Amino acid sequence: MTDGLKEKVAKIVTISLLAIIGALGALSVWPTYLRGQSLKRQDAELSRRIEEKKREIARLIDFQKRFKTDPDLVERIARQNGRVYPGELVFIFED
Repeated sequence: MTDGLKEKVAKIVTISLLAIIGALGALSVWPTYLRGQSLKRQDAELSRRIEEKKREIARLIDFQKRFKTDPDLVERIARQNGRVYPGELVFIFED
């Protein structure tokens, strides 16, 4: 073989080996990439749920503050639950 042909064959073999190694490397990393994407989606969902719970807690804290300071609210809730003041006359109507 001539030196020029040997060089061409060596280049082709080298490029082929690099391509094979690159492809195998990419294939070995692919499952890790997919797992990372899945974890990012889970993180986004959990973050959304945490923010939703924080808003719910804030609403409950506001309601608790109102319950402590608003006697009309307390009375309305008590009456919705069938509570009456001592000495009140209660009429119960049956259908």
